[in-house]
Amino acid sequence: MTPAPEALQRFLRSTGAFAALLDAPAEVQWRERPAGEEWSLAETVEHVVLTNEATLARFRDRLLASPFPAGAERFADERITEEMFRGPAPPGLAEPRGRFATRDEGVAALVATRDAIETVVAAQGERLRGFALPHPVFGTFDGVQWVLFLAAHTDNHVPQLARLRAARPSPAEVP
Repeated sequence: MTPAPEALQRFLRSTGAFAALLDAPAEVQWRERPAGEEWSLAETVEHVVLTNEATLARFRDRLLASPFPAGAERFADERITEEMFRGPAPPGLAEPRGRFATRDEGVAALVATRDAIETVVAAQGERLRGFALPHPVFGTFDGVQWVLFLAAHTDNHVPQLARLRAARPSPAEVP
């Protein structure tokens, strides 16, 4: 089983790799949805931020009051990978709605949720193994596994951001 500090470091690395792909796209590229892509850069960032915010809220509101049931089967840490996310997200889960008008707004929200998650995880440490909450698709995760889930979810979207960044607008479109 992965300890909490390792899970946190994985989450921070995945968020860092994701954020690095947002270093300076043209604002026109921020909202552009290239052919064959489901979301724009802005929508992808919003989706990840929404997932992180929802998980953080669950941590604060329910996880720390939900002891892991004695004798309950645990989900294996090593099963929590970006491979879990192949295929579309279930309808209604963290669907982007156009929240971030600019790249700076999106990056600021990503950093704020990353920092808040880091604070909660660092404060709780290994105690996170003692709490459990069901995931709507994958089953019950303990607190460390929720952190691993966030890292895997973000890792899943890194190639998507790379594709979106590669689909640069023509020079005539750049302001």
